[in-house]
Amino acid sequence: MISGISGSTTTPLQGSGPGVARASTPPPPPPPPAADVSSPVISQQATFAAQVAAQPTVRPEQVERAKQLLASPNYPPRAIVESVARLIADSQHE
Repeated sequence: MISGISGSTTTPLQGSGPGVARASTPPPPPPPPAADVSSPVISQQATFAAQVAAQPTVRPEQVERAKQLLASPNYPPRAIVESVARLIADSQHE
C-alpha cells in the first residue's frame, strides 16, 4: 500500500489498495469499410488522377520563364532579399 505523509501519522492515498481497478488499453478501432468502386467520389478521383497523369512533367513555358527570371539581375527584387535576410537574422536572436 502507498501511504502519504500527514504530520506524524501515515494515511493511505486515495485510489490505492487492492480494490482499485487499473485502466486498460481500449481495443483498436475497427478497420474502415471497403471502398465502393462504383461511388461517384471514387470515379471522380480516378478521373482526376488520370487527368494529372496525362499532364506533361515539364512545362516548357514555365522553364522559359524561370530562365528569364534567373538571367535578370533584378530577380529576386532587393526588397524580397532584404525581407528574407531580416527574417533569418531575427530568427538567430531567438
